[in-house]
Amino acid sequence: MLGDLKAAGALCGLIVWLGIGEAAACRIAPGIGSFGTERTASAGHPLTGGIWDGSHFWPNREIDGCGVTGGERSLSEAVTKAQIVLLGEIHDNAGHHQGRANWLNSERGGPTKPLRHFAIAFEQIRADQQAGLDQFADFNAHAARLANSGDLKRFLEWDKSAWSKMADYTPLFDAAITARLPIYAADPPRDTMKKAAKEGLTVALSHDERARLALDTPLGDAHDAASLAEIEGSHCGMIPKSAQPNMAQAQRYRDAHMADVLLKAAEAHGSAILIAGNGHVRTDRGVPWYIRARRPDVKIVSVMLVEVEDGKTDPEAYMPRGPDGKPAADFLVFTPRGPDRDKDPCEGMKAAVKKPG
Repeated sequence: MLGDLKAAGALCGLIVWLGIGEAAACRIAPGIGSFGTERTASAGHPLTGGIWDGSHFWPNREIDGCGVTGGERSLSEAVTKAQIVLLGEIHDNAGHHQGRANWLNSERGGPTKPLRHFAIAFEQIRADQQAGLDQFADFNAHAARLANSGDLKRFLEWDKSAWSKMADYTPLFDAAITARLPIYAADPPRDTMKKAAKEGLTVALSHDERARLALDTPLGDAHDAASLAEIEGSHCGMIPKSAQPNMAQAQRYRDAHMADVLLKAAEAHGSAILIAGNGHVRTDRGVPWYIRARRPDVKIVSVMLVEVEDGKTDPEAYMPRGPDGKPAADFLVFTPRGPDRDKDPCEGMKAAVKKPG
């Protein structure tokens, strides 16, 4: 089914308007490729709202006669051919969540109902919360009113999740529910993740499961070194060197598990979208690596939402790259910065773990 129900014409549900009677050249909804970003250089930064594909940058102010930018058109052409679409984020940037929600909302009422063949998977929902998802699905099917994100959060016990303190995911949840997208839990079970991080994959998972998820295939020395460096940097050097290899294995398991969920979702519904952090959607060693390892025929598009930085106006400088120097995403969408970016995040992390006395 995955090979037959391709997303061409389906992820139009995110970008392309197939309006009856419209000229073929004007079938892309204005502004959609920029994820709801206004067509102004926010805060004076020339990259805001623009799109970069690793070789070309399209400013969000240069629109054609149809009211779309070249970046929106290029992104549209890429994602309409994809079966799995990965939409990255910086977790605490609420604008990233609202922008992707706008992207979903823009097409759910289109004349071809293009989102009908999509499922959506969230990094923010764990596999051990599946009972809550099942309860929500049952409630949504039988309730006398339309379900909403408040109902989903109630069944997931969202207020107990660390994600509830990170940023407001309400717009994304509401967009998925309104579009009637089947919702999947993308994150692994908490207990298995903890075991992998403490004791390694050989203890946390059986040999057969590691093989099934392509975790028995090495990433390679360069990628392993890059993963370790990322773990050390993201934890501000506070993780002992001895603990880092198992943490890197746990990260591999997380990406492999998300890939597994996406493949199952796409098999069941035709196409799948992932909502996850930018690190997970990178093509060199993130979720796409495991999808390609298992199903090299599946077409993937990775889109990262990145924040502009003062004085940094070269779009190429924002593109993460693998050890071979190749781009680690298919598209970058440039957005305003999130809160407190002038503060050193390591200071807050160190203060949080510092013991009295």
